[in-house]
Amino acid sequence: MISYGFIKERDAKAEIRQIEAELKQKFGLSTLWRPHQIHSDTIFVDGDGEGDGIIITKPSIALIRTADCIPVVLFDRSADIAGVFHSGWRGTEQKIVSKGAKMMRELGCKEISAVIFPAIGFCCFEIGEELRERFENAEIPMSYVNGKLHADLKTAIKNELIKAGITEITDDSECTFCGEGYFSYRKNKTEKRHATFVAVS
Repeated sequence: MISYGFIKERDAKAEIRQIEAELKQKFGLSTLWRPHQIHSDTIFVDGDGEGDGIIITKPSIALIRTADCIPVVLFDRSADIAGVFHSGWRGTEQKIVSKGAKMMRELGCKEISAVIFPAIGFCCFEIGEELRERFENAEIPMSYVNGKLHADLKTAIKNELIKAGITEITDDSECTFCGEGYFSYRKNKTEKRHATFVAVS
């Protein structure tokens, strides 16, 4: 069985051990993987380390933390395989989510679904002109809002997923910068984080 979720309005950095313990108890699992996130496209299978994605094929939990970057869960219920991915602008540039989908297909997944959780939205994600060419090359949509260049990471990720053959996409995202009750590093340099998890049990 596959379960997933987004833990909102808790200090997931200060309370991460408590959150891990609660998830293990909830799902009756002893193994929880949580990578040391480095804004990369490195993905682990049934393990963790320095990277930004975890795919699980055995009974366990995988967890990432975010405060503006986009958390994405991919899963195939028929194969009992799932993954969770931390996609900030660097991860989106490197297409970590579609890389994860490709790895899952290589592991036997055929019917992959996706869930996108809260992250900074196009409305608030202002970028510098020095990133324009990189974002164009990565097919990340951009346009000007009140004279400032903004980028749309969520649409870029959705386009990635569609190109990867994933059409069942649930968008549970709200903007962490201007939405109510979210942690946003861009807004106030908070060290607090949300937690996004997926469990195979």
